[in-house]
Parts: sequence; structure tokens; C-alpha cells
Amino acid sequence: MRFFKLIFATALTFSLFLGESKAQQIPQYSQYLFNPIFINPAYSGYQQRFKVQSYFRKQWTGVNNSPETFAIAADTYLDETNLGVGGQLITDRLGAQRTTAAFGNISYHLRIGNTKYISFGAGAGLINSQLDGGMLSPDQDNDPSIPASKDRMIYPDVKFGAFLYDENFYLGVSGDNMVAGLLNLDQGGVMAQPIQHLYVTGGYHFDLTYSVRFIPSFMYMDDFKSPARLDLNSSFIINDVFWLGAGYRFGMSMPGREAQNGLRKSTAVIGLVQLEIMEGLRLGYAYDHTVTRFSVGTFTTHDISITYLFPPKKVRLLSPRFF
Repeated sequence: MRFFKLIFATALTFSLFLGESKAQQIPQYSQYLFNPIFINPAYSGYQQRFKVQSYFRKQWTGVNNSPETFAIAADTYLDETNLGVGGQLITDRLGAQRTTAAFGNISYHLRIGNTKYISFGAGAGLINSQLDGGMLSPDQDNDPSIPASKDRMIYPDVKFGAFLYDENFYLGVSGDNMVAGLLNLDQGGVMAQPIQHLYVTGGYHFDLTYSVRFIPSFMYMDDFKSPARLDLNSSFIINDVFWLGAGYRFGMSMPGREAQNGLRKSTAVIGLVQLEIMEGLRLGYAYDHTVTRFSVGTFTTHDISITYLFPPKKVRLLSPRFF
């Protein structure tokens, strides 16, 4: 485990000395430590309990028709099969475009040590993307690329992921839009073309005292077209009921990729909390604040998550689940 400790210590130290930072516009999950099911289908069943969670994000609160995302998911672990199953429903709005997606997930958890596991997961579903042309203001009249009313397209999609974990650390890798990114969808030149995304996440758990735990974590995101993005976070858990954390998000330039200066240099700081209101019921909140390139007075983001872990039917956990 010294190797993982060295990685996190180096990454967190390095982040403090970064000068120019860059970012990209891909789905953002500031509470990825609290709800990784929306990123990685291999996470399904990790808690070995029936789990239901919801997530709402309002991005850029000072901007009209700014992005809004609402998602709800459920997953559980099937006894005697080593399988995790689940599903999720996501709706996302960005200006005139609204996208709704429904997925079913399945994962297989393989024990490779006393408390170490690796899981492999896949998710399959349908995406309904709709563009309301009545909300757009074209530069020229009768623009043929803009629909007169509402235009929509429905297409399939697949997600894949792997998740390595034990009682102290986790490391996950996943990809979405695996099918949609290969389709040549007719979206009239206005509706956003879905592209493939890669997510790499990791975290490590330290016991500082009997009642205080410390978890550094990261999430790397890349669409292979614009600058990649990296989130570095640190969280404290007090008495296993209160989470308090902070993070730093920045873009990473990649060879051969061009982007506007505003996207390359935008950075954000993140504050997050989570409270276990009663046994099994958790409420999480994250606040994002853009600190460069954009107007810091308007480009702020809020997101809220609610999670409920149903009591287990029987004791089966070999180690605690901190992630």
C-alpha cells in the first residue's frame, strides 16, 4: 500500500504548484466520491446492500438556461452469485437541448485477496435527445439547420467499467457513449453529437484517529478531443457520519488538441459536505466556484445528493465500505 500512499501524496502536492490550468466541457460530477454509480457500472453492488440515490446539479447559476442535471439510481448485490445489478435514469438540460437516458447495469465482483476485490461492469440503455428550435435565436432567418419546433433522436448506448477495491483504497476506470460515439447521428448540425468519454477515479482511506478518517481522491476525465480534466479532492470523515472536503478542478492540455483560451485556462475550487441524518440516510452538497477566465461572481454551481442504504438482510461485509 505504500505505492498508493506515494501516488496520492505526490498528486496533492503537485496540484498546489500548478500554474496555468485548463478545462473542458464534459459532464461534471463534483460528488463523484459519494455517487460513483453514475460514472462506473462496475460499482453496482459494491455496498452489498440495496441502495437508492438521487442527484441534482445546477451549473452556472448566474446564466440563463444554464445546464441542469437530475439523476436517480438504484443498485443491489445478489446473494450467492457475486453479481451487482442496478439501473439509473438521467435527465440533462442545456439551453434548448434536453437529454433523457435510462440504463440498466450489471457487474461481477471477483475476490482476489482476503479483502481485495475486482469488479467488471456494463450498462446498456436508450438515450432520447430533444432540441426545441423555438428557444433558439439564429443569426439569420430561416436557418435550415435549426428545427422550426422540436426535433428529437433516440439511440442506444453502452457503458463499460472496472473497479478494484479493498477496505483502504479503490481504483476505477470506465467509459460511456461507447456506441453513441460511433454512430453518425443526423442532428441537423445543431444538436450536440455524443462522443466517448473516459473516467479514471481513485481514492485512499487513512485512519488519523479513532474518530477521524482522511480520504484523498481524484477523478480524471477525457473525451480525446478537447483538453482533459482532473479533479483532486481531500475529505475528512468525522465519527463516520459527517464528511467535509475540498477540491480543485483544472484542465490539462493534450498534444494535438486545440481549444479556446477560456476552456484551457478555466479552473474551479470545490467544497463539499455529506451528513448521515439517520442510519442509512445521507444528504450531500457540493459548491463549485470558477476562479479564472469567467466572471467569478456568476459562474457558480450547486449540486445536492440524497442517498439511502437499506438495512442488510444479513451480515456479509468482510470490510467497511468508505467509498
